[in-house]
Amino acid sequence: MHLLQRIFLTRTLPSSSILRRSLTVYKLPLLARRIHTSKSLYHKGDKKDDESEYDAVLRNIILQSSFDGIKSGNFRTSAEITREQEEIKRKEEEEGEGKKEVEEKGGGGGNEEPTNLLITLDALGTLYEIKDGDLGKQYTLVAEECGLEGLDSGDVARSFKDAFKELSSSHPNYGYHTGLTPKEWWELIAVKTFTPLLPPEVALPKNLASSLWTHFSSDSAYSIIPGTLPFLWNIKDLKDLAVKTILAEADWKFRTVTIGIISNSDDRIVDVLGSMGITAIHLIISQDGEFKRKRRSKLTPKNQGRQLVKSLKGTGALSGKMRKSLWKSAKSKTELIGGDQIVDFVVTSCKLGVAKPQKEIFEAARNAAKSVVKLKHGDYQAGKGWEWYHVGDDREEDVVGAFEAGGVGILFDRNKEIGETERIVEASEEGLGYKTMVVGDLREVAEFTEGLSYLYEAGGQKVEYSFRSQPRDMPV
Repeated sequence: MHLLQRIFLTRTLPSSSILRRSLTVYKLPLLARRIHTSKSLYHKGDKKDDESEYDAVLRNIILQSSFDGIKSGNFRTSAEITREQEEIKRKEEEEGEGKKEVEEKGGGGGNEEPTNLLITLDALGTLYEIKDGDLGKQYTLVAEECGLEGLDSGDVARSFKDAFKELSSSHPNYGYHTGLTPKEWWELIAVKTFTPLLPPEVALPKNLASSLWTHFSSDSAYSIIPGTLPFLWNIKDLKDLAVKTILAEADWKFRTVTIGIISNSDDRIVDVLGSMGITAIHLIISQDGEFKRKRRSKLTPKNQGRQLVKSLKGTGALSGKMRKSLWKSAKSKTELIGGDQIVDFVVTSCKLGVAKPQKEIFEAARNAAKSVVKLKHGDYQAGKGWEWYHVGDDREEDVVGAFEAGGVGILFDRNKEIGETERIVEASEEGLGYKTMVVGDLREVAEFTEGLSYLYEAGGQKVEYSFRSQPRDMPV
């Protein structure tokens, strides 16, 4: 047996916590990528000059791993997964009928502990960010590719900010209320951004707006924030733990875990996530949580295998034997490749016509989560208690918005001070604020799941707060 198959990888809560629990990482070789990557998995000198940090991490994992597990059958096939889901649904239906009989006889009652966990996330600034943190630079690069020269990225950024502010006021939520499509809205942004910067005799390139639209539809314009993928791997582990609890193979507080994204953006967010290896299952189209359809992701197991090979091309990590094993696992459509970086639904302001911090967009997300659980586990489980946390980098839109919509807001700040665990953010009522948890890495949210329950119990509690918060950053 390969070394990584024998290692019992765990992560625990700090010893100072009164709640302590180990999270077991699956012992499949390739799934060792779920290792807690607080530090890079490569050592100085290992990284090649022409590869990214992501490539270097993957290369080292592959080099340290073995694909022997593929042949040994240590992974579940699609048929096995389907049988497990059917067993879960059967047990839940039996439990639901039993509870119903007790209630009809006058038994039961009381306040049940929440058994459904919902975690929602902001997108830009929380899951990913503009490349190099410079929007003006990205706009300028695309403009230069279209033939414009002599532009200053700082001037472009300032002009964009003015254009964004103007159109957000005259055509809010990407034209939802004024009849514009999101693409038309962004075309106007391009015109209003570049026209003031060009001499009267210079016309805008005809392909500029479409080129910008395409550029910002994938990871060409964005970089994934470190910790995002490991966070989703950790969540997958927690989802599996919830499933085992339903099957009476484990004892955990939650029986379902649902992950959603709430973003003041247009629907290209799904394509951006997909280009980063994150699959969004459902796109929400109404405030009652209605699904547009179950999205057919381009990131099938086979395509994810192809992306992995492409990412590792030229690193020397893939021998002929490894490549064949990788393709074999991809074609078998097992959980070995794919299925780990998943969000259950995406809610956008473009689709609903409301934006954070308005309560309606948060309520749509909560309704969507219930629809997801209802689809997977039935009405009984969806109707049980919920705990809901929203994580984002904007104090007003994410933290205060979540608190005032009935959930718990968690502030994401990669620049937080060492040792800082909480912060007070200004509430909508002057002189009051919310005391909230602050995290610098999304993995902290997954690893402190039980501890978050204390936040939930105290959720919405206000404290005196006189300091006026700084103006929030302009969203893009």
